[in-house]
Amino acid sequence: MREKLAQIFRFRPGELGLVFALGAILFVNYAAMGVTKVISVSGFLSQVKDQYILLVWAVDMILLILATGLQSLVIDRFDRVKLIMVVLLVFTGLYAILPLAFLFKSFPLSIAYSLIYLLNDQQWRFFPVVFWILVNDIFDPAAGRRLLPVIGTFAFVGTIIGLGVASVDASAHFGAVKLLYFNAIIFFAGFVIATFSLRKVHIISATRTATAVSMKETFTEGWNFIKTIPAFAYLALGMLTTGAVMTVLLYGALSDAELSLGNGFQAFYANYNLLIAIGSILLQALAGRIIEKLSLKNSFLIQPLVMLAGAMLTFFVPGYLSSATAQGVARSSYDTIDSSNRKAFEALVPNEKRGRVSMFIDSYLPSLGTIIGSLITFGIIAAGIGLGLKRDLYSLVYLGLGILLALVAVWSAFRVRKTYDQSMLSWQLKRRTRGSSGVLDKLDFLDGEK
Repeated sequence: MREKLAQIFRFRPGELGLVFALGAILFVNYAAMGVTKVISVSGFLSQVKDQYILLVWAVDMILLILATGLQSLVIDRFDRVKLIMVVLLVFTGLYAILPLAFLFKSFPLSIAYSLIYLLNDQQWRFFPVVFWILVNDIFDPAAGRRLLPVIGTFAFVGTIIGLGVASVDASAHFGAVKLLYFNAIIFFAGFVIATFSLRKVHIISATRTATAVSMKETFTEGWNFIKTIPAFAYLALGMLTTGAVMTVLLYGALSDAELSLGNGFQAFYANYNLLIAIGSILLQALAGRIIEKLSLKNSFLIQPLVMLAGAMLTFFVPGYLSSATAQGVARSSYDTIDSSNRKAFEALVPNEKRGRVSMFIDSYLPSLGTIIGSLITFGIIAAGIGLGLKRDLYSLVYLGLGILLALVAVWSAFRVRKTYDQSMLSWQLKRRTRGSSGVLDKLDFLDGEK
């Protein structure tokens, strides 16, 4: 069996066990996220009006920015094997504690479900950054091209399993307490796997920043790197607007479905996310070929154009089927092609800065965009309700905003394309561009996300 797998996936001696250990750790994170994503959203919407989830998203992103800032202080300074083990233990403890919010009858259920959602989203943004930087440190570019797509597949498999459990819960009613304990158990299993499988791992990129720096200095260093290279600067603007547009599309899909389906929302939401995960697996299989065919700089146009088409579809064709389709396609594109684009681009950043620059592009900016999109959308809804407007009318206002923001994202992508060649001449990227295949070696990165 081992020989057959080695032949199919072109594993070299010593790679099979490590790949499956890393895949199992990634599986744990996404299986847990699949469970909590559905029960937190469906539970919250069953307790309060749907527009208040926008405020939860805004608070969530503020916490995420703070958490990412703390993370950036250590990501380039400490042993990343030990760091991933600490992260696994922390999530184990949090999932073991959260059931108390449901066991105390006086604790508001709306807050309990909000806490689950906040934890789920921290996982979505926090865990993959630590994990993929560790993987980049373990494998050289040539090995990464072969092995990272295999490892990344475990994320989608985990998501499918987690969403499947949540879908069964819609009829079996396991309850939040049992599902949270289930997540704690599998995270602890991930910690055990990491302890025995990664302790002798050889780290190729061993550069670390020894001097302690403040969060402000870490933030400033990442931003200074980005703003001095035109293509990175325009990508930053694109990620900011992408966060806002994806927020508008997601809220539109959730609000329409909750209004139309009522008690059937949890089953729909679980199966809907399951379809997105399966679609993402199929799209990821084509992502590398698409990027290679179009080239990296042209591929940055895909996500903005998909978001623009989705926002226009939702605007002109009301209903939960159209809004769910628009958000689902945009989500799949973001998690596959766009994620691979960004990882390939970030591979040009020197090792000692890559963690902080990656966090800025993949976490800070989309989070800030989500905050902006959430607060503006909530303001539009509140104003519409205060003025006595019908839902159909004020929803067109925030969907129109989504179209405008998507147009800004499209413009930013065109600017990335125009300044790409000039940016490659930057002395800050020179070390990473000596080999002609350096970027293409990273095109198959995979990061299944929320």
